[in-house]
Amino acid sequence: MALAHRPELLVLDEPSSGLDPVVRRDILGAIIRTIAEDGRTVLFSSHLLDEVERVADHIAMIHDGRVILVNSMDDLKDSYRRVTLRFETPVVDPPKLLGGRNTQGAGSEWTYICTIVDGDMGQVRGAAESMGAQVVEESALSLDEILVANIRQ
Repeated sequence: MALAHRPELLVLDEPSSGLDPVVRRDILGAIIRTIAEDGRTVLFSSHLLDEVERVADHIAMIHDGRVILVNSMDDLKDSYRRVTLRFETPVVDPPKLLGGRNTQGAGSEWTYICTIVDGDMGQVRGAAESMGAQVVEESALSLDEILVANIRQ
């Protein structure tokens, strides 16, 4: 404890692994207080991305030993959307959509995970209209969903 008193950089690897939900929340609260009150930097490594999402302001995702994504949390969340398109007539295979990554659906309704440039859905809406479809639903992705979208390209 004497050597680590108020470090400038605090490295935590899976700090809440194996803990019950109440204790897990307490640890996350302490991390947030440390950052806010002392202006410290915390490197938080975890597979529990919902926890990371609550405390992080910058993200680096690693898969198979490679960094696959680095961004601020706000920019990252603004860069991905789940977009559901409805086509006038059913289609067998989903048409390619600007920024579209993963696609699910059938017939007249298809859901895409899209990369959005500068948080502007205008380009995606325009691309959908040019394919004869309309955007019927749009929603943000969780950090977990963003990781999966980047792994399953």
